[in-house]
Amino acid sequence: MQVVRMKAERRSALGRNRVAVLRKEGWLPAVVYGEGQEPISISISEWELEQHVKAHHRVFQLEIGGVSQAAFLQAVSWENTTDHPVHVDFKRIDLTKPIEADIEVVLAGHAIGLTKGGTMVKDHIVIKVRCLPTEIPDSIEHDVAKLEIDDIVLASQLVLPTGVSLVTPGTTAVCHVAKLAAQEVPAAPVAVPVAEAAAGEKAGDKPADKGADKPAGKGDKK
Repeated sequence: MQVVRMKAERRSALGRNRVAVLRKEGWLPAVVYGEGQEPISISISEWELEQHVKAHHRVFQLEIGGVSQAAFLQAVSWENTTDHPVHVDFKRIDLTKPIEADIEVVLAGHAIGLTKGGTMVKDHIVIKVRCLPTEIPDSIEHDVAKLEIDDIVLASQLVLPTGVSLVTPGTTAVCHVAKLAAQEVPAAPVAVPVAEAAAGEKAGDKPADKGADKPAGKGDKK
């Protein structure tokens, strides 16, 4: 992975109101931590960060007050309503030492099982790997064209680049082709015409002959 440079400034504005002013001026609050050192609050260009995110850059040389610091883009917090970044976490790294990183698995091809009534289920499409910061792959591609219904792709089946090792357990399911369950649709109730229903009610409501079923008693006339 490419190491890119980005300028940053130490940030003294820590209150909510002062941070809001920074954002209005196009700056984004961030923090650099790790490697046994105290965290440093910094500010970076919001526009510049968005360009790096679009280019999938994650390894940086931050220029902070004339001092260069290698850092890994650990997390970006986004505002729900505007999709603008609101805060960034950088983790200090040593470019000569391996680190762990989350990598997305890209599924290539059209699985055979999809033509037989199956559906592709993405179980764990992001895996964790370990490698040097400069060797972090942008993504891991896996061909799923031969997958039949009930076939599963395990993390151990992924082909990783040289120098990249798997941290996620090998038995973890990355994806599988599931068979769509047939759903029984209950039969619609038969509608009875109003006129027919009314006629049936009249026929069934005919009163019985008086005394037809009345048992004979002592006081009855013969």
